[in-house]
Formats: sequence, C-alpha cells, structure tokens
Amino acid sequence: MLDPDVVLNSVVASLQSIPDLATELGAPAIPATASITGHYFYSGEENSLIRTLGQMKSPSILIAYLDYVGGNFDGMTVWKHRLNMYIRPRNKASNGTSASAQHLWWMAMNLPVSVPEDAPNIRYVNLVPNLDIMDTPLLKHQTDELGQDFFVSTMVIPEIGDAGENGVDFECIGPAVELAEGG
Repeated sequence: MLDPDVVLNSVVASLQSIPDLATELGAPAIPATASITGHYFYSGEENSLIRTLGQMKSPSILIAYLDYVGGNFDGMTVWKHRLNMYIRPRNKASNGTSASAQHLWWMAMNLPVSVPEDAPNIRYVNLVPNLDIMDTPLLKHQTDELGQDFFVSTMVIPEIGDAGENGVDFECIGPAVELAEGG
C-alpha cells in the first residue's frame, strides 16, 4: 500500500501545476502552494478538518485524504484511496470575472498538469508508480456552519499492487506463479 501522505502530496502537487487554476485562485499574488493545500490529520482540535474548512480563505482548494478501501476489485487493484477536494471560490463582489466553484472543479479535473509529468489532466496521470487513473470523480454542494456555500469533490484513485518498504515503489506480494503454456 502506498503511504497516504505520498498520495495526498501527489494530488496537491498536480493541482498546483495547473497554471490557469492557480491564476483563478489568485496567482501570482497568492502562490498555488498557498491556495491549493492538503489537510493532514494531526492530533488536536486545532487540526480538525471541520475547523480547517471553516478557516478556508476565498478562493482556495483544500485536499483531504479520507480513507482507503482494501480488496481485490478487478484482479489487480489492491487498494483504493479516497480523497475529498473542498472548493471555495472567490467572492464575486471582489472580482466581476470570478469563476464559480463548479468551474474551478472543472479546471482541476480537465486542464493539463505538469507534475509529476505532462498529462492531459489529473484524471489521466499516474501520480506515483502504481497509482492508477482515478475513478469518475463526484461533485456536490455543501454549506458550512456559517451558511456559506462551497463544493466538495470525492476522488477515488485505485492502486495496483503493493508498495515496497519506501512507501512508493511496487513490490510483488506473494510467490511468483508462472502459467503453463496453453493454459
């Protein structure tokens, strides 16, 4: 299994590599590393996800690694990683050309990425070795405790095989089995 922090870091870095998305989130005044961030679950109420969501600046995107599901889904997939992307758009009153949360999500899912490699979009890039192309992402409306709207997208990314000791490189699990010719 890949280290969940490696998966989260890879998704964040890929989204940060989309120039038009970074611009819509305030670049160059606000660098993509400040407007597209990851949430790490550390101990303490000051690190809770709900608190972090309440403190999200507008505009910004927050990625949180939620969980992984084990199992052999298709004969090759050992794990599925589930992450949420929380999107808070720019206040339209501050900039008449602001993009909606839905458009920011569309940009994140469809514009070319350059990290970890050039790819047509984040849905078609192997973020790290053995992390497969993501399943169809979902997008839904949410309201925070202050009654402000934001959107959340759930991304499920299958992992093929199992990670080695460094948490990244593929390692064969179980004995190698050679198939007899013809069957």
